[in-house]
Amino acid sequence: MKSLTFKRILILSFFFFLSDCSRSTVENTVVLRLDGDDWGIYFNDNADILSNEFNANNLDITTVPSNFRNLNRSYRGSIWVRKSFDITTEQHQKSLALQLGKIYESDEVFINGVLIGKNNSAFGKDPDEFAFGRPRIYPIPHDLLLDGENVLIVKINSSLSTSAGIITGPIRIVTYEEALNGNLYDSLVELIFVGFYLFIALFFFINFFNLRDKKEYFSFSILALIFSAYELSKNEVRFFLIDQFTILKFIEYSFLLILPYGFIKFIQDFFELKPFKYQRLYLFTQFFFIAVFAIVHSPVFWYNFIGYWDIHLLAVIVYAIYVTFIKFRDQKRGSAIHLLALVYLLYSILKEILIERGYLNSPSSLETSFLVYLILMTLALRFQFLIMKRKLQNRYERLKEADSLREKIFYYMDAMISGPLKSMKDKLISYRESTQKTKDKNLVKEVIEVQSSIDNVMDDIIELSRLEVLKEVPFKEQVNFISFINEVIPEDDITYSIKVNPETEIHNSLDLINSVVVRLVDFPPFKEFNHNDLIITQDLRGNVHFRFLLFHSNPKVSQRLFSDLVENYNTLTPVKVKWAIILEIVRLLGAKIDFKIIKKKYLKIDLGIAAIVPVSELEPVKESQNNAQSSTIKPQKEDWKVTLKRFWKFLKETEIKIPNFKKKK
Repeated sequence: MKSLTFKRILILSFFFFLSDCSRSTVENTVVLRLDGDDWGIYFNDNADILSNEFNANNLDITTVPSNFRNLNRSYRGSIWVRKSFDITTEQHQKSLALQLGKIYESDEVFINGVLIGKNNSAFGKDPDEFAFGRPRIYPIPHDLLLDGENVLIVKINSSLSTSAGIITGPIRIVTYEEALNGNLYDSLVELIFVGFYLFIALFFFINFFNLRDKKEYFSFSILALIFSAYELSKNEVRFFLIDQFTILKFIEYSFLLILPYGFIKFIQDFFELKPFKYQRLYLFTQFFFIAVFAIVHSPVFWYNFIGYWDIHLLAVIVYAIYVTFIKFRDQKRGSAIHLLALVYLLYSILKEILIERGYLNSPSSLETSFLVYLILMTLALRFQFLIMKRKLQNRYERLKEADSLREKIFYYMDAMISGPLKSMKDKLISYRESTQKTKDKNLVKEVIEVQSSIDNVMDDIIELSRLEVLKEVPFKEQVNFISFINEVIPEDDITYSIKVNPETEIHNSLDLINSVVVRLVDFPPFKEFNHNDLIITQDLRGNVHFRFLLFHSNPKVSQRLFSDLVENYNTLTPVKVKWAIILEIVRLLGAKIDFKIIKKKYLKIDLGIAAIVPVSELEPVKESQNNAQSSTIKPQKEDWKVTLKRFWKFLKETEIKIPNFKKKK
């Protein structure tokens, strides 16, 4: 329980962090923004642009950040970009640094004609051979800056086939401390994303060991693990672990190459699809590329290859969207969530490709989109698990009901049938020992009667057992009450009158209402009474009441039946089983039943069932009765008053005796 609470707190904290992690640089640390469309560009290997006599008006104008390869694809020499900026006396007093974004491939940075850094290394330090794709931070020597106008020149060389220039921002002059903190902050945010990728991977990997048949759990954990390793291998923190650009770039590209296969494998496991024809060949091809990278130790070659290879990622996403759309059309559970996640992922991959090629100046959303994908699919997988768990629980409940039903049937069979069977056995033994078998027809008739009584009581035993294991009404319908009840009451068996508002509707199990009314009308002990009248009316809340009024000339008959209904049963009889069925139906309907003796000769039974009727319609209505017994019904006005009096008397009663069926033990 504590572990579950910790997970919830962790997730809530993460979303709170996301809502507040849009860090903006403090205003007093920002000295000057340098990005924009007013940079001069110079395609030439000569360094005459550094001369004070160079005429900057002859330069072409371009936008930075951007991909200069798009301006001249055939050119492979040095590319120079130049921008003038002003520094105030107050800004000059601070320790400043030049912050550039990701540069492809190598760079040399000059302030007022003096070199201040190269390939992400400050002036005076040996730069790495490769540093493309890394953000630049160059401290600016204090004595180089002038109050007023200054000139920034960046020389860029690139042998990369698709990229050359300052591809992404930020491009600005800030305090040196802010530049370092900003770079560290961005790295830590990426590490937090990696931490959640790893958390998800570990969570589903552990769940897979508990549910070995859930292959999608394993493939999903592997997918999250691969992407975690890919993101970790390209985070700036990696250089605190090992300052080897080539080794780290090889690890990054290796995980990137196998990532699409892990993605495809998860989709196939999630939707229970068979592998496509050349899927193993596709995986082998990716490992072949990794082997080639291991042989050819050239990050430039790797980058150029990935620059064309990453186009096929769009085909992988399109394949995933196509498969998901087919499953969505077939109403496969989880397909809608997966389709939504794929659309966002496709958008982020397209955006990343455009950013890397310099066509779009925007922050990358690849990490965010993949985290959204993992979270949405985590919800989908857990939802599927809950559905599966619910099905297993329902199956278990059905098995429990079946076991309970069997036990109840065996109990009632033992209580109700053992006596008749023993009697039948004794009669058969007597019949076999008789010397006048052919003449003793009465004995055969008695055996047949016993068998018939067993058949009848078996139907009631099965019905009672079925009702007792039910916890609620299996199916409810809403219909007009009067039109329904007119079809239910057997007109030839009872005198009845209906005084219910025509707008009244009932929302319950119609089969059970039909069953309880018919069983009350046909209840065997009621057949002994001289009269059995039924009035169907409503109380002040609109609830429908079936009020049976039974009369017998012998008060002892009414008293005896009343005692049988209110007292606990110590023994079972067929009649008491029938009454137990009525009580179980009353329980499932959520109804109430009450009975009392009136003037020693009348037995009143009141069955109340909830109904639906407009409040404005709760008024006395004209009675509707069967023609054959119209003389037995009292006038409407008088009967309504009697009903009200009985209702208030009913409310004042402190105790209602409800029959309680007690099983034999």
